[in-house]
Amino acid sequence: MGQKVYVAIEALKAQGHNVRPYNREGTFWFEIDGRMVATWQEMEQLADRVSSLSGLEDLFVRQRKEEQSN
Repeated sequence: MGQKVYVAIEALKAQGHNVRPYNREGTFWFEIDGRMVATWQEMEQLADRVSSLSGLEDLFVRQRKEEQSN
């Protein structure tokens, strides 16, 4: 696992979040708190502090709404 992703996972765990990495059809995903998923790139952005968990959650909710409306 990449260093940045490891840093993001450890930071989330330190904040009390549950992170479960898994591989689906050759792509790594990270389930956070059993209610949202993040990509490898999104986890790296968390580590770089480019985005926040609440920002990722907002993006996740918007993407799900778009998928449901299509």
